[in-house]
Amino acid sequence: MLCLYSKNCDDGPVFKIFSNARLIIKIYTAIALIIGALLSPLALSFAPILLLGWFLFQWRWPSSQIVDFLTQYFIFFAIGLLFTKTVGPYFALLISLPQVAAIDFKLRDIGRITLPNTNSRRKSITNIGMVILCITIGILFVGLLVGSITLFLACGFLVVYFFSIGLIIWPWLLSEPVIGRPMQMRVVAGREVNTEIILTRKSKLNGMLFLQSPYRWFKTIPNAFVPLEENEIRIKVSVTPPMAGPVEIRIIAHVIDPWGLTQLRFEINAMKLVVIPRARYADWLARKYLTGSKFGQLPLVSNVGSIRSLYGLRQGIEFFGTRMYQPGDNRKNIDWKHSVKYHELVTKEFFEMHAQPVIMLVNLVANNTEETDKLAYNIIVSALSLAQDGIPTALAAYNDKGVVLTTPSLIAQELIIKTLETVKEIVTKENAAKSLNPPDVSRLQANISRLNHPVSQPAESLRELLQIEFKSLSRNAKSNPCTAALNEVMKKTYPQSTVIVISDRNYDAEALAFNLHTLIVKGNAVISV
Repeated sequence: MLCLYSKNCDDGPVFKIFSNARLIIKIYTAIALIIGALLSPLALSFAPILLLGWFLFQWRWPSSQIVDFLTQYFIFFAIGLLFTKTVGPYFALLISLPQVAAIDFKLRDIGRITLPNTNSRRKSITNIGMVILCITIGILFVGLLVGSITLFLACGFLVVYFFSIGLIIWPWLLSEPVIGRPMQMRVVAGREVNTEIILTRKSKLNGMLFLQSPYRWFKTIPNAFVPLEENEIRIKVSVTPPMAGPVEIRIIAHVIDPWGLTQLRFEINAMKLVVIPRARYADWLARKYLTGSKFGQLPLVSNVGSIRSLYGLRQGIEFFGTRMYQPGDNRKNIDWKHSVKYHELVTKEFFEMHAQPVIMLVNLVANNTEETDKLAYNIIVSALSLAQDGIPTALAAYNDKGVVLTTPSLIAQELIIKTLETVKEIVTKENAAKSLNPPDVSRLQANISRLNHPVSQPAESLRELLQIEFKSLSRNAKSNPCTAALNEVMKKTYPQSTVIVISDRNYDAEALAFNLHTLIVKGNAVISV
């Protein structure tokens, strides 16, 4: 019984013995049902015949493990009842005893597909265990009610059988069958790391392991139906920790016993994390750059591909993206494929590459500690990317109260020094409203242009409403510190500079949308980090 679903059992003589035993028991069951049907009174012979037909149907076309198990379970009682009148209750029980082996085989099959309950108790009975318990008690009650010695003896034997299984499982339930080897890992907050954790099996009893991570950023593969076959189990994990994450990663584990009757819930100490804030890591990279040390390939921001191609040292024309067609756009640039798809004219945008200067427009207000860390990281890493390419860059930083800093175009080292000073001015405001869907000013203006010559009163009313929205956006933008910072820095640098926007889109969302639309119309390249 202890060799349950291990690799050695599946590929050797033990597996062949189990397979042959299953076949022999099935043949024995079919013969017993046939003889039982012949010995039954003619008026009652239809019952064993129907049971035999259902058994043969399940043998040839099994529907599910649960249905097959219940069939074997009830046949155990049925064989005893069929032979009671002929040989008596005691010999009838002996005839039905081989069916217990079939029940055992089916329980082991079910143990491999049983899901754990989601309760928080350390030890509990599984759903299939509760079903078996209820059926056995029900049959025992019926046996006592009708005075059937056969049913009473059969239930007593099954109680002994399950009790023996309980004796085998009991030591396994007293301690954790699997323990972890906690490894220490240093990782930058927000960066995904793929590694492995090693689990050690303490119990010799096999079963099924289920892992449940209480954190969204910690994933295990596989996390369900992990067979406890080897003494050492390797689980792949993907870790993307937040800045304010736990030091010790403890995952919830459920283990189902080989018969699928009981489950054990416990925690596994999987990993010890040392989470390095993004801002601290970026600060370290910046200081390494200032000292002239080589730090390898820089881990850039997510859309660094766009940044590199936009203000790299190459020259020529570069495709930037698409937008809604506006009156005055070159018709040669119309993207007909997307126009047909969206039922509106869509035009392509191109920019000339001349390694032109860059303006970093930075909003120094973050919504929470995590966003503060990301914001500082994006600011420093963007500045490092520009410094590595030797592109002159001007800084324009602002918060919700006003302009914090504007500079003319700076050379590489000056840019890094100013950036490190600027990130110290970041403020965190937990109640800062964040806009997930800022207004599309380009689309708004295009819709107004389409309604310049309305043909009906509803169209005229719609145009007036859109104009009111546009004027409201313009008025709010003028009073926003974002606009003041942008106007100041434009006076200190080249007007056609590429503008890199680093913002959490909180109080400045509408102003940014309006100003960026204005810049694009003027011919400035705009990139949002």
